[in-house]
Amino acid sequence: MNEHLHDELSQSHARVKVSTAFGEAVGGRAKNGTVIFLEIPYALPPRRFEDPQPLPSDYRYENKEYIRESAYAAQPKNDGQAASMPFEDKVGFGQPTENPLFLNIAIPPSFPETKGFPVRIYIHGGFLQFGSPHTLGSQPQYIAAERSEIWVNVGYRLSAFGFLASESPALTGNYGFKDQWMALEWIKSNIEAFGGNSNDIQVTGLSAGAHSVHQLLHHASTLPSGATAPFQSAVIQSNAILTDPKTPVELQPQFDALCRALDLDPRASDILTVLKDPSRVPWSSITRAIENEEILGHFGTFRGALSNDWVNVRPGLVEWQRSGGLARGLQDHGVKSVVIGDLTEEWYLYSIAHPIKGPQDILPNMERYYPKQVAQRMIAAFPQLPDDAGSKESARLYGEIMSLGQVHLPVRLFSQEMISHGFPVLRYQIGWSPEQHRPYGYVTHGCDRLLWAYRIPSLEKDQLEVAKTWLDKMADEVNAMNKSGKSPESSPRKILSLNEDRSISWTDDAKWEEIMKLKDAFL
Repeated sequence: MNEHLHDELSQSHARVKVSTAFGEAVGGRAKNGTVIFLEIPYALPPRRFEDPQPLPSDYRYENKEYIRESAYAAQPKNDGQAASMPFEDKVGFGQPTENPLFLNIAIPPSFPETKGFPVRIYIHGGFLQFGSPHTLGSQPQYIAAERSEIWVNVGYRLSAFGFLASESPALTGNYGFKDQWMALEWIKSNIEAFGGNSNDIQVTGLSAGAHSVHQLLHHASTLPSGATAPFQSAVIQSNAILTDPKTPVELQPQFDALCRALDLDPRASDILTVLKDPSRVPWSSITRAIENEEILGHFGTFRGALSNDWVNVRPGLVEWQRSGGLARGLQDHGVKSVVIGDLTEEWYLYSIAHPIKGPQDILPNMERYYPKQVAQRMIAAFPQLPDDAGSKESARLYGEIMSLGQVHLPVRLFSQEMISHGFPVLRYQIGWSPEQHRPYGYVTHGCDRLLWAYRIPSLEKDQLEVAKTWLDKMADEVNAMNKSGKSPESSPRKILSLNEDRSISWTDDAKWEEIMKLKDAFL
């Protein structure tokens, strides 16, 4: 069994106390000396399908040691991408809960003698359906010590608990994104107690976490005049927004389908009261219904909603970014730069996300993420398979389409549109990842996480050197961007590349034309 942070903390007698606005909190030290606090609450326990609420001024943390992985967000278990990973390595130890609104904080070993550390926030991926801040590959004790940065992993509500929306009854959704925003506000207000510099905060996300960061950028860009975003820069890793989310009206059939799967009448006058009551509808009933592909099918994937209590509705996200509203809004609210990028073979992990037995399975699984008309256009832009094509060819095609729509195209569009409106953007691409962690040899979605986390137990000595060089180069470029207010390259076709031979260089995007020509077909 792999060793988790809470194993290290339980084996150490070293304890560290900090005084916060909510009383004293006690953490421990990992084997490398990094100070760790696990599961620090940033909000009150949420009510089901309601917005998160901040900790009141008279709230007090429990009199305990924050050194255990005791909980993770309630979630279904039909995660095709992580099927080969031990479940504990994906979510940590402990029990599922509808209250995952907590933070894991890693502070460099020199704390408390040294303070004022840069703060880096990580939002985990998992299609917005799965995952945890306890995920083994993202535990941050090594990167915190190596770079003298505080790293904060954020817990948030997932699947239906985080993203159910409907017109009737009125559910605006986006609860998981709202959780993340509240976490950012808590960090901005409280991280100095943990030795952090509240004026040097960067938010990072991988996959669904990257999609989340893009959502957070949109929210930040529409803050009231004079308000400042709770972060100064962002890193979007292997995902971004391509199309506007579905509206609550468009999401009504999903709400209805979930109710029927729970043997509830979606038109009953008390349906919302019943759904919100854990004693009448336990969380496990909801996750079991979602896991049954025969009942819910593509309705089993819950995503963000286009609702005006979270983001712009008119114009929507796509037009707001294209018109320059996102760029101007971020600059007006104190966000200085964004890093965004992808890997060369993203398609493979997308190809195993859902069961694809033949061409007939491609459209319904695309509809998990896109309106039907958009999904149909995306499929039509690719060579069509014969009706009797097998699972291997069909899954490959699904992976290619999804990786274009989820990663490669929106990454390029973001860079082009933001740079054209004068917002500093660094675009990167990773063509090498640790060989022993490549599924079937592919440099695919998520296998770069070990580099970003400087995951010492998972990397060979020479691979650690590559990771260190990459992280140093990225930090230097971001610092230069933030100081100059300019992108390191004026063309979005220029990418900072970690090449297949492990070298790092600025290169031209060889696939720019091939991918960007799909813009009209996809949109």
